[in-house]
Amino acid sequence: DECTTVVWVAKVIHANWKVVNEAFQEAWHAFSIHPQITPFVSEANTSYNIYGDNVNVGFNAQGAMSPFLDPAGKTEQWIVDEYLKFNGRSALEEGEEIVVPEGSTARRVLGERARRDYSRNTGYDLDHATDAELLDSIFYSVFPNWGPWGGFMPSIDYRFRPWPDQDRTLMEVRILSRVPPGQPIPRSVPMKMLGENESWESAPEIGEALGHVLDQDVENVQQVHAGLKVSKNRKVQLADYQEIRIRHFHKTLDKYLTRHG
Repeated sequence: DECTTVVWVAKVIHANWKVVNEAFQEAWHAFSIHPQITPFVSEANTSYNIYGDNVNVGFNAQGAMSPFLDPAGKTEQWIVDEYLKFNGRSALEEGEEIVVPEGSTARRVLGERARRDYSRNTGYDLDHATDAELLDSIFYSVFPNWGPWGGFMPSIDYRFRPWPDQDRTLMEVRILSRVPPGQPIPRSVPMKMLGENESWESAPEIGEALGHVLDQDVENVQQVHAGLKVSKNRKVQLADYQEIRIRHFHKTLDKYLTRHG
């Protein structure tokens, strides 16, 4: 399928590019950093995979509740309602109502809706697409600094570019959309640079829900960066599994530095 960039927004973040990159290489942080999405994001159940030295990926189920939440009194309909309020790429159309039938699940209903909407918007038949490909966060990391997302919904891409000041990063967020079959591929939109005091949420191209998540993602990276600089033992203890992608990134980085140092 052919795609084009429909959103391209960038901002200078006050932390080294590796620190900012690491913030997007695990989903475990969602419970504490993004509490509004935990009703429909099963963050602790994310599956992580490593492909050689240069590529890794996380598969994070959506339309399923975080295992950290108390399920008492929370219905499949509640999961759908929370998803529609806080998911950054799925808004209700005027007059639209989504009801979970008896015996069905939020994930199944949201998958059917996504299959219908993405087929209609792109002109591609997605009857073959699984609910995972339509709903889930399939977030790759391609060494050293590119973070494309997979699946059939409009693709979010991250890029973390070193800044002349090593204590800062140019973070770029792109959203790619599929071009309907037979149509010419339009030129990508130009990059919009946010100012020092402008939030991701303030960018109308990104939207309030997704922008708020991005602001949460980078809210504490400056403190993380500062903490690394003053560490007494100059070591970081990474989780055995949930932070396996960060460990993989640094092992690959060390290989390149050793080879070319």
